[in-house]
Amino acid sequence: MVFVSAVPIANLIRVARDAGIEVLTEVDLEDDYALPGGMPIDGIEFANPTLYATMPTEGSLQTLRRLWRTYRRGEDLPDGQTPWRNLFDLLAELRPWGPADRLTLEAREIIRDRLPFDDEVAVNLELEIWPTRSDERRNQWRREAQARVEAFGGNIIARSIISEIDFVYDALLASMPAGAVREMLDNPAAPEGLATLDGLQFILPQTIAQTIPVEDEAGDAGPGDDPASRRDAQFDPELPARALLLDGTPIAAHPDLNDGVYIEDVHDLVRLSQVRQRRHATSMSSLILRGDLNADGVPVSDSRLITIPVLVDNDNTAVSPESRLFVDVIHTALVAALEGQNPIAPDAFVVNLSIGVMNGHFTGRLSALARLLDWWAYRAGVLFVVSAGNVGDALTVSGINATAFEDAAIEARQAMVDEARRAQRHRRTLLSPAEAMNVLTVGAASTSSAAKGSGILPAGVLAVHDAASVVPAVSSAAGPGAYRAIKPDVIAVGGRHDVRASSISGNLNLRVANALPASGLLVAAPPHSSAVSGRRAWACGTSCAAALTTRSILQAAAALTGPDGAYEGQELPRRDMALLTRTLTVHGARWPESAADLRSSQMASGKNHEHAGAEVLSGYGYGLVNEDLMSEGPPKGATLVGLGTVRKDGARVFEMPLPQSLSNDRVHRSLLVTLAWFSPIDVARARYRLARLEAVAADEGDEPDNEWRLKMKGDVPTSNAIAKGTVWSRRLSHARVLTPSFGGDAIIPIRVQCSDSSGGGLSPDEDIRFAIAVTLQLAIDTRHDIHTEIENRLRIRQTQ
Repeated sequence: MVFVSAVPIANLIRVARDAGIEVLTEVDLEDDYALPGGMPIDGIEFANPTLYATMPTEGSLQTLRRLWRTYRRGEDLPDGQTPWRNLFDLLAELRPWGPADRLTLEAREIIRDRLPFDDEVAVNLELEIWPTRSDERRNQWRREAQARVEAFGGNIIARSIISEIDFVYDALLASMPAGAVREMLDNPAAPEGLATLDGLQFILPQTIAQTIPVEDEAGDAGPGDDPASRRDAQFDPELPARALLLDGTPIAAHPDLNDGVYIEDVHDLVRLSQVRQRRHATSMSSLILRGDLNADGVPVSDSRLITIPVLVDNDNTAVSPESRLFVDVIHTALVAALEGQNPIAPDAFVVNLSIGVMNGHFTGRLSALARLLDWWAYRAGVLFVVSAGNVGDALTVSGINATAFEDAAIEARQAMVDEARRAQRHRRTLLSPAEAMNVLTVGAASTSSAAKGSGILPAGVLAVHDAASVVPAVSSAAGPGAYRAIKPDVIAVGGRHDVRASSISGNLNLRVANALPASGLLVAAPPHSSAVSGRRAWACGTSCAAALTTRSILQAAAALTGPDGAYEGQELPRRDMALLTRTLTVHGARWPESAADLRSSQMASGKNHEHAGAEVLSGYGYGLVNEDLMSEGPPKGATLVGLGTVRKDGARVFEMPLPQSLSNDRVHRSLLVTLAWFSPIDVARARYRLARLEAVAADEGDEPDNEWRLKMKGDVPTSNAIAKGTVWSRRLSHARVLTPSFGGDAIIPIRVQCSDSSGGGLSPDEDIRFAIAVTLQLAIDTRHDIHTEIENRLRIRQTQ
């Protein structure tokens, strides 16, 4: 049954449980959902319609229907049913979960696009069973679904069951004749059709994960046999593998990757990928371990890379196995890598996932794959670095042809591209699983990491922004993420994205050109033949950006435990290292000048502070990854990091010493405070992030000081924007008119506090581990040395 209320009902789950009804799903409805007139809701103009999908027992279903009919007739409910009376007062609808719920419009469109002309050709569909905690009911629904599929001439080719206390996923991969699928799409409500099965929550197109398609031999940079370029490329085979790559199959023996990569063929996929086709995983391994080979190409410190192939490489891309549920492929890989008595990757704290789901643009509902990653991040304390996704569709610029676009000044081209991206953002959203809450989502910045000689582009290829500016790549998918959380979290170097233009129907279509020496990143590549073993190629895209971010994370981890690091000589647990490096990645990111320019232009066009900031955040996130700031404090500044644990309605206080030199001084200063945590989730709740953390300047029980003891004022992003995810990064700057005054022992007490963001789902016994980073920075021309002042204060405190 489906309950639709005008507002979220805080005690519905309790009331339903008492009546023998399990609430399986809670979903915030779209803004255009029409509430019926006359509902007795105070402030109905601010209503937030919410859908609750429930699974009553047969007895409770009959009771519920009887009570609802009584209520609708205006009659009094029997004694003891007051909770239901109060609930019914808030309901807009009470109806069965129907075919239109199981088979959504978006799913129908994708399935129809994939249908072959021949009705006898098989088509794969994913059937998601309701995630009830009752194994018996799910077993029954699975049998009913299989029988219905077989009745249409199909069969079940794979199944996946993940049944944990805090996570349930149950799905079937069905193969059905195209003709039967076509009939279902034309008439979903057919009485004996698949979409009328009570036990199915969703009927979906098969999840097909893939890498960015490339043309054969595109971006070839030749063999790269210069011995100097191989300098220091050897990796110590005894180093731990601190990073895990889930991708296709890399060429582990490539000269650029000597002993740096080893493969665990958990799914028996290596044999399906020819060596000459192993482009993507080889390039990702190259970028993680050695960065852009056209830059310094220095091997990453203190780590090797383990790869579990989850895709099969072919001539143009790498795709997930056709006969498997991809959620199951990823889950099985993670179980093998991280759990059991002999895990494959016991030292790994970061997992790189530079792949996306075909047609898997985020439309408001978290994908099963995103939910799985969120659950695994909290369960295992592992950091997933996920690419935002490359949008393959052309970007359409209205009212101009290719010749006029080519003749336009570079600033005009950039303005047209920016406007087109904003106008078409609903079709260029994040690709699953980039919308996940607990992951680090990385978009691509259209820039290179090394000088590229003349930078002359070939005929037909056009630049769309000035070479000196850093902007989100044309094809980089845009945020926000689930529940309007800031996504991408950051952008990183992804190679410069130049385009090819073609005129069509009075408009212009722009497609990203293949990576070129003038713009791409130099990576290890498969050989054309056995005669050439050290070939390299040029690459670009969000995959590259995610891989380079993973590299920066490994370098930051080495700095944390290396000489003079905050945790020098310590072997940190996986969860702590994952949280610290996630925090530092966001903490070190900065908006480039182009982001500030975009915000100013949006404000000038009439948008308010919040909306203008949201425009920037959807493309830039918290900013461009800065590896230097991830590993050390900024010039004229100091960065402190820490770890802590809190529980619901609890807090932990950190004390940051205040440099005495700042008292009574108007020198410009900024303060940056960043938190990161992995929240437990509840897939049955609309607000499925259970734990919300924030930092305030206050001791236990004190009122927060919004000026943070230093006469500060909040900067962008706003406090509202940063409150929606599992990273919280507050940026403040000095209000110059005011001068703080304090004594020599002054501190900023930073209180990290935890609350339940779900409306009752977070247990008071749940320990939420978090990392914190705080940076205080002065203007570059100041004479003060606050780094030394803070360091001395901390040293004195440690010796007392």
